[in-house]
Amino acid sequence: MNEILRTMGLSQGSVKPRSTGLTMVLDKSLGLHGAIDLVETAGDYIDTIKLGWGTCALYPSDVLTKKIKIYRDAGINVCPGGTFIESIFEFADVDTMLDLLKALGFNAIEVSNGIHPSMTLNDKQVIIKKAVAKGFYTISEVGKKLPEEDRKLTYRHRVEEIKQDIQSGVSKVIMEARESGTVGIFNADGRINSELAYELFRNVDPDSVLWEAPAKEQQVWLLQNIGSNVNIGNVSPLDVLSLESMRRGLRADTFRDFCRDSRRVFLELGVGGALRAQRRGDVVVVVDALRASVTIEQCIAKGAKEVIPVTSATDLVGEVTIGERGGSKLPNADYGNSPLLLGADAVKGRSVVISTTNGTECIRSATGEDSVVLVGALTNCTAVAHAAVEIAAKLGKSITLLAAGRNNQPAIEDRAAVTEIMKKIGNVTPRGVLEPFYSDELEKEFLESDSGLNLVSLGYMDDVVFCSKIDVSDAVPIFDGKRLIKYHAEMFP
Repeated sequence: MNEILRTMGLSQGSVKPRSTGLTMVLDKSLGLHGAIDLVETAGDYIDTIKLGWGTCALYPSDVLTKKIKIYRDAGINVCPGGTFIESIFEFADVDTMLDLLKALGFNAIEVSNGIHPSMTLNDKQVIIKKAVAKGFYTISEVGKKLPEEDRKLTYRHRVEEIKQDIQSGVSKVIMEARESGTVGIFNADGRINSELAYELFRNVDPDSVLWEAPAKEQQVWLLQNIGSNVNIGNVSPLDVLSLESMRRGLRADTFRDFCRDSRRVFLELGVGGALRAQRRGDVVVVVDALRASVTIEQCIAKGAKEVIPVTSATDLVGEVTIGERGGSKLPNADYGNSPLLLGADAVKGRSVVISTTNGTECIRSATGEDSVVLVGALTNCTAVAHAAVEIAAKLGKSITLLAAGRNNQPAIEDRAAVTEIMKKIGNVTPRGVLEPFYSDELEKEFLESDSGLNLVSLGYMDDVVFCSKIDVSDAVPIFDGKRLIKYHAEMFP
């Protein structure tokens, strides 16, 4: 650390040994002078160094021991890499080699089964327990080196293996991505497989995982979606200070996340996204732009006492009922899901029960002990954006803009509405699984969307046009766990 960081009033970071915010560096073949330079410039920010690709077996003995000592003297764990342990399993006696590695100065072991053709999960657990018993700082790795094999692993497989490894005694579990960053939670092009990543976030503690992410864009995604204390591995020696600068908001990629008026906003999709937002305890704005959000908002704007969302058509019982599947009115409903067919005389002062294809299920799924659920659309985008910001600021929460989607896929109209609300929130670096969709022709986008075309074919063209209008209402529905009512700032003093 130096006086510049202290004078700026920025975080000084945690002191080693750390349990979160870990950085694991992949040392491919640094010489002794390179190791000394690395420690002198960035040693405070490195927790573990992996001598990759079995290179520990290729150094001259005196160079290897000197290099390990350089790192160990700087408080850095040193391990020989997971594939090397797999080669020990194939070619040598595991106990004998672990004792030799310890004698050479290694104090960390990574155990994987990512490339060995016949090494079982049980074999892996046995080696983990041996390493732990011998006093090594033990980490494991989940995933396969070959993309065609890694793709066969579902998130459930990965979650179960992570839990087994932790139970066997590892301190952290590495999520395989390779030095190229093209397997695991990353696709072949290096871009994030955000759906897989979020399922892992939802089912295991992200702090228990060390996420391999060699590329800057991958590191930025993890920093913005998990936080500045995310554990990141496979970092190049040349990128250690770059990563640390992003952890502290000193680089443009994360700078706005550290500004005083910055807002943490996730763009999520469907029921899966609703559950993730609920687990985070976010302020969730559910957006089903055609048409559930607008119908609910209009009921509240026209004076309905309450709107009760139900997921099953059999639960559609009440003073006034609104029901729809696939755009068509349910036979047992008083009204279809049309905001224009509901006059104030039909809903004012009355209890309304609604069930729709996607929107009502998302509302229910986003509801949890710590989350706050609002309903938003283009028609109330400014009002719902202001309400979300106000609540998030008072409660210290993140905001999720949740697109309901169509058939579990992103829908253009929901993405467009989510993006408009995001613009009204302002100063947002979006996170999450959904890509924003910017448009200057919202009516055209709504009419030409799959949902819009379906509704037009059913005779609801006027509904589609109305739903594409911005700020026709200032009513913001808020869900109290049982019913939607009109939001007032006094609800969160």
